[in-house]
Amino acid sequence: MIKEGALEGVGAIFGMHVDYQLPTGSISSYPGPTNAAVCFFEAKIEGKSGNAASPHLNVDSVVATSFAILAMQQLISREDDPHHSQVLSVTYVKGGESHDTTPPFVEFGGTLRSLTTDGLYRLQRRVKEVIEGQALVHMCKAFISMKDEEYPAYPAVENDERLHQHVQKIGSLMLGPDNVKMGKKIMAGEDFAFYQQLIPGVIFGIGMANEKLGAVHSAHSPYFFIDEKVLPIGAALHSAIAEAYLDERRKFEGQCGPVLS
Repeated sequence: MIKEGALEGVGAIFGMHVDYQLPTGSISSYPGPTNAAVCFFEAKIEGKSGNAASPHLNVDSVVATSFAILAMQQLISREDDPHHSQVLSVTYVKGGESHDTTPPFVEFGGTLRSLTTDGLYRLQRRVKEVIEGQALVHMCKAFISMKDEEYPAYPAVENDERLHQHVQKIGSLMLGPDNVKMGKKIMAGEDFAFYQQLIPGVIFGIGMANEKLGAVHSAHSPYFFIDEKVLPIGAALHSAIAEAYLDERRKFEGQCGPVLS
């Protein structure tokens, strides 16, 4: 959409995402960093296969992989500022299947996440260095990919403070102040962040929780079910937020002259 010029001449962008933890008829938003920058990675550590009874004749890719995975955990606990939020999760490890032969290689991978885009780039660099370093220590070769072609890294969501206040104000007028909550930072990724790299934007949560209907599961759950009462609420809220924003913009331009988008 960005490549096709969908944001040309656009001054601001608003988005909403259903929230199964908020009751239908309520919203939540958070200013500043709110969703993590995210990427995936995969690695392969290659050694030399051989009989497990004579380990001195082999180059053990399992041991090298074990050290690499443990060493990567220190990137969060010992290199990252404790006030920051980062995640490094190894989600799979695949090696040999024999009980008495070391495998020629081990493959593993997972996900990296940071509440700042710069933090993700630093984490990517250090993961590569650690895996390559541990492989070298154990006389193995390492191959690392950040899956840039298949799954380009998402930047972090950075909600604009002024637009956040606008959403809170219009939400309070439409839904009542008690139904407008302060949101939370989460380590999930969101491609809305690509828009925010170009123009100010805010994405907020809209509640759809309804225990009677069973609408209490996340959008990634096989039991996900939506309370359809959220649909007219969301449509009306989106319209009101956009209309009020344009009215305020026109008033400002009337007082100060045209403002470039």
